[in-house]
Amino acid sequence: MIKNLIILSPVILGAILVIAGIIVKKRPRGKIKNGIYTQAYIIDTAERTAYYKRNPYRTKSPIVEFETQENKSVRAVYAYFIHEDSYKYRIGDTIKICYDKKNTNRFHIEDDGSHSEISTILIGAGATMIAAVVLLAVRYGI
Repeated sequence: MIKNLIILSPVILGAILVIAGIIVKKRPRGKIKNGIYTQAYIIDTAERTAYYKRNPYRTKSPIVEFETQENKSVRAVYAYFIHEDSYKYRIGDTIKICYDKKNTNRFHIEDDGSHSEISTILIGAGATMIAAVVLLAVRYGI
């Protein structure tokens, strides 16, 4: 009984970590509660200089234009800037966004690849935990 519990506990914990990682992975940063989804057009690119250990590098973020439900045209800069090497948007691209109807300049881009890195850690830790228990069980015939 105790032996089974000792083996089963890390497997259950590993499964919980994997499930939590999958849930977190589907949630992008800057998610807007009760936001309104629409299509936006990239009309320009904003650029900034950022620093890592006093070394400068260029970051970019798209400037978008979209219409609200009230047919008001809005131009806004995406709040999250990324390294220019990872920047994938081009002027003229159509993207799906979700904006805050109380503050139309606040929006997030659907599927922008900004999912939390913690999800990768949770999934990896859970899978490693399960694999370790299975390997130990096979090796020692538990």
